[in-house]
Amino acid sequence: MATEDFVIFDTCTLPEYYNDVQKILSLPREHVVTYDYSAGNIEEQALTILKRLVRSGERRRVLLAYMQALDYKKGDSSPEADPVLPETSFATLTRLAEVIAVRELTNNNKTRYYLDLKLLGYPFDRHQTIANDIVRELRKRNCIPMRIYIAVCPDNASDVLFAQTGTDEHGFSTVVDGLSTVPSQFYRDTFWRIRKITARTKPPIPFLTSKHSNLQPLYRFDAEQTETYLSVRDQSTIFFYLQFHRGREHGPDYRIRKIRVEISPKSAADDAVTSFATRSFGRETVAINVPATSSLSVQDVSYQFETVPHDNDEFKDYPYGPNLKIAVQYRKAPFRSALALALICAASGLFAWAAFSTSVLTGVATAGTVVSMCWRTMAVIIGVLATLYSYYLWSDEISLDRARRS
Repeated sequence: MATEDFVIFDTCTLPEYYNDVQKILSLPREHVVTYDYSAGNIEEQALTILKRLVRSGERRRVLLAYMQALDYKKGDSSPEADPVLPETSFATLTRLAEVIAVRELTNNNKTRYYLDLKLLGYPFDRHQTIANDIVRELRKRNCIPMRIYIAVCPDNASDVLFAQTGTDEHGFSTVVDGLSTVPSQFYRDTFWRIRKITARTKPPIPFLTSKHSNLQPLYRFDAEQTETYLSVRDQSTIFFYLQFHRGREHGPDYRIRKIRVEISPKSAADDAVTSFATRSFGRETVAINVPATSSLSVQDVSYQFETVPHDNDEFKDYPYGPNLKIAVQYRKAPFRSALALALICAASGLFAWAAFSTSVLTGVATAGTVVSMCWRTMAVIIGVLATLYSYYLWSDEISLDRARRS
């Protein structure tokens, strides 16, 4: 048996849970999502492990999977009256992850477990062979939905999947091919993911271009859950690199939807930042400017990526593609801000000296006597240049947030 790895199922029988699968597919590596389940929906052996993890803070590997009855259709009522899904059910693996924190909450004598999952790569499981083998073994233990959603992984299936060395691009495409196969309720959806995020800061010298750097996700404990966020300096540009993959079952009736990007909080002049059409395959890059802030404290903003439903989509309360929120924390760049303030102070001193010094049109400046006009003029010119450069360091050339496709 694998080393106490978990299998966690999604069934997505309610609109508010439907985006969970799209979200875990589309978020980059190391971003954290939170799953919660009632203790009654957790296998006894898995429950014992979770209770230990609450106290110890240890980590466990996770296989995330999706499962439904063959005749289930999007919008059908939840088949909660059935203890387990029938033998002829659809199952596929969706993502590899790691449990990084577990919390236990008891309310009205009912206990729920909240699991913070750090997303890893994608399982390569063509034709759902491994997924069906796992479900077959778990069915012997009566540990599948709609009864059990968290179970201990049987045999060494997880070892095989975590040892795979394929690229995320290939793994994502394979998962989409499986998830978009009839009879899956996802078969007409739009699939895309953020494969990486980079940032480029404002260069200290005008007209130069700074280098891109990869943004690694950071974590903070907020509202009793681990939240992922990105940290940048103000006046930076964040680049989101998207990969698209068209499901196999669309055929000629593929629906081109749009992705809308919004910023929160936004100024009164802002509406939708941008929207653009999805693609069957390929990549896009979305660049968003982080505005200058006049405050020295930390600022928070979130970027919402929403797949807009097509006019012909049957259900308006179900998403047909990922809806993501990326949290970003930004503040003034220390060196740039200190230099801007120093230049303003220096410019003010130069202006004051030029204003209060007496002068003549000609002659050489001598201590204790008159100051030459050329020296006063030079002081004013240097002060103006220092002020302009300080403004460049401190403020945006364009103050409103704008996003663009590149």
